[in-house]
Amino acid sequence: MKNKKAFSVLTAALLALAGTAGAFAQNQSGYEIMKLAEDRYTGDTAQYRLTMTLASGRGANRVREVMYYFKDYGDTEKVLMFFRTPRDVAGTGYLSFSYDNDAQDDDIWLYLPAMKRVRRITGSGKDDDFMGTDFTYEDMGSRSLGKDTFTLSGEGTADGEPCWVVEAKAKDGRDPYGRRIIQVRKDSYTIASIDYYDRQNRLLKELRVSGIRQIDGIWTAGKMEMSNVQNKHSTIIEMSDIRFNVPLDDSLFTAANLERGNAR
Repeated sequence: MKNKKAFSVLTAALLALAGTAGAFAQNQSGYEIMKLAEDRYTGDTAQYRLTMTLASGRGANRVREVMYYFKDYGDTEKVLMFFRTPRDVAGTGYLSFSYDNDAQDDDIWLYLPAMKRVRRITGSGKDDDFMGTDFTYEDMGSRSLGKDTFTLSGEGTADGEPCWVVEAKAKDGRDPYGRRIIQVRKDSYTIASIDYYDRQNRLLKELRVSGIRQIDGIWTAGKMEMSNVQNKHSTIIEMSDIRFNVPLDDSLFTAANLERGNAR
């Protein structure tokens, strides 16, 4: 099925077109390369364990364990996450629906056990940090290609692999990211790195993806690190127990299930 989420940082980096497609894209534009990255196959379902390490510039680390579930419905992609440890965030749930229609924004819900209710994340709230990490809610969800203009600015390498370098400039001047520099691997159309610049064109964050390999024929990342260069904080996400195309019941991906926590 088609994967809309070229700019869902988490899903795009974690999760292809055949390697021969690289020859086809040699003369493509920045937009066309990003569209190929968007449309690559990442499985109909996915389930894996995430270890999140939040590191401050002072050397203090906090480690969290999260279960992640993904299901592609064709015109909608659904993601469910449950925090399992440590105790202060255990039971917290996140649910997002990303739609094929570029004009339709993601629906995002968050369940906080201390509040015992599901909260919907809307509007400017999507620019907030997700659970104290260096990812925003929009980073966790999807970003329509229509929000940016793309320019193929050159070529580079990441982990020794050839990449296209694409510049994405936000069309909306209120966007927290004025522009992004994206490296897309030629062999797999996976996102290898993203540099985020703020509205004053100052480097804000750097995403680095590593351990990219095939699992069940699907290109998958093993690790990614988002570093905020302005406040010296970073979030490292490592993936394990990765399984694709496993049965996942539709009832998992509901706001009501955030409270029940059937997949915690």
